[in-house]
Amino acid sequence: MNRLAYLEQLAQTYDPYLEALKPTTTFEELGMDSYAVVDFILKVEEHYNIIVKNDEILSLKNMQDVLDTIDRCTKEEEVTC
Repeated sequence: MNRLAYLEQLAQTYDPYLEALKPTTTFEELGMDSYAVVDFILKVEEHYNIIVKNDEILSLKNMQDVLDTIDRCTKEEEVTC
């Protein structure tokens, strides 16, 4: 499963009426507040075995930001990125 497909599957747990997720889809468009965003990112961290710095989590605005963070974190040797 590619990364965007995983994010779409995960996003559907927050918005069951979500038809398609695009890289430009924002958390706001998904109706997610800051608590839901943190929960979403925690699930992403667990799935990809990465840790995103707390101050970076709330700077993520759309799915492309999440995809870029996953790419960066999986390429770095440190677990926390």
